Amino acid sequence: MSEHPRIHIIGTGGTIAGQGGSPTDEAYEPGRIDTAELLDAVEGLNRRAEISSESLFSSGSEDLGPEQWWTLAQRVQALSEKSDPDAIVITHGTDTLEEAAFFLDLVCRPAKPVVMTAAMRPATALSADGPANIDQAVLASAGLARTREGRGVFVSMNGLVLPGWQTLKTNSLGLGAFGAFPGGPAGRVTRSRLMQTGSLAQSPARGDFHALLKKAPPLPKVGMVLLNAGCGAEPLAVWRASGCAGLVIAGFGAGTMPSGVCDLAHQMAGDDLIIVVSTRVGEGTVLPESARVRRASGLIAAGFLNPQKSALLLSLALAAGLDRDGISALFERFYAAPQD
Repeated sequence: MSEHPRIHIIGTGGTIAGQGGSPTDEAYEPGRIDTAELLDAVEGLNRRAEISSESLFSSGSEDLGPEQWWTLAQRVQALSEKSDPDAIVITHGTDTLEEAAFFLDLVCRPAKPVVMTAAMRPATALSADGPANIDQAVLASAGLARTREGRGVFVSMNGLVLPGWQTLKTNSLGLGAFGAFPGGPAGRVTRSRLMQTGSLAQSPARGDFHALLKKAPPLPKVGMVLLNAGCGAEPLAVWRASGCAGLVIAGFGAGTMPSGVCDLAHQMAGDDLIIVVSTRVGEGTVLPESARVRRASGLIAAGFLNPQKSALLLSLALAAGLDRDGISALFERFYAAPQD
């Protein structure tokens, strides 16, 4: 790689490309600013790298999902197989950033770094964080391109570089809105360089669904139920009647559920509905040793995957034709002890 790396930037909209009525206006429309215009606001970016760019989508990430991410993944995979660029940066909205990063990790096998970034303030706001995040994402991608372990999906936000598959949104307003669980940051961008501070290890299921990428099928419907104190089992029954292919239950603590919910979940699992039990706790873990989540019961423990990541993994597994045992083994890879 030359002194000036070649970085291709893909814009998909989001707050980072948002436009408000004034610098102090809290209301704004996401995805209104074109990627090329967005990059023009990052002074000195062309001195960091040889930059090329494109706009793939122009909306808030609340309106993006697997249908759009298939298109994004296909573009990422195609770019990573070319002799150039050296790395890829994606600007994305923060609302579904963690799911998009996990999706790309599961379906792509990039031969180069893919660094996603975003912003908590629109481009027209006072002290907008987008320009700094773009600059840091370019620096991070260039640094990762110089390492053998840097081939994969990462997120760069607020000076941190996070493994894409572990990225979590933890704050809805502050600039320090993202972290990594169960690990921590893989690195930090300081001044003009990437400093590796943690592991660049890839996810246990990296690229497992690459075979689906060319076809990009619609994903089977997977429901999600968030439990609250005193809740009944009615939401589970609604999803069963909907004909969903799978269900994720966001339980309490380590996956506990009220007795009525637990009894119906066992019954539904006995009827061949695939049910994964996660937790509503932000940094929580559900293991099969839980009193009510045992493999023999037909329920599948999510490990440290939160409900939204569990639903995404389950829908991809169902699209790939995995049976209950295969899906259970897939989730187990996210909490199993490392083998020699």
